Amino acid sequence: MITVKLTKEHRGINSTTFTGRPQGKEVRVNLGLSILDSSNENVYVEIPEGTTSFNPSFYLGLFYDSILYLNGLDAFKKKYEIIYADHDVEVVDLLKDNIKDCERQAAREFKRKSKV
Repeated sequence: MITVKLTKEHRGINSTTFTGRPQGKEVRVNLGLSILDSSNENVYVEIPEGTTSFNPSFYLGLFYDSILYLNGLDAFKKKYEIIYADHDVEVVDLLKDNIKDCERQAAREFKRKSKV
């Protein structure tokens, strides 16, 4: 199991939110996720303490190429697991809801793309 840690710097200066597809793509490259996609290792992706929101735009920039490579969200979720550094249960619950929204958006986008 490999752990990849998102950082406060990945959120942007003075931000508590992960947002923006271009920003997600940039972080994807910085973290080497394309290499991890083809590895035999499962991957934990840690969201740092102090994060208040994780938007679908960032999620798609960060993970959509992995979802394509792995041929769908279910396979992606078997390989990649989101974990949370924050110990505030309310914050973690909010972030889990954010991730569910992100996954719904990714599944819709994947379904549209696979029909083409």
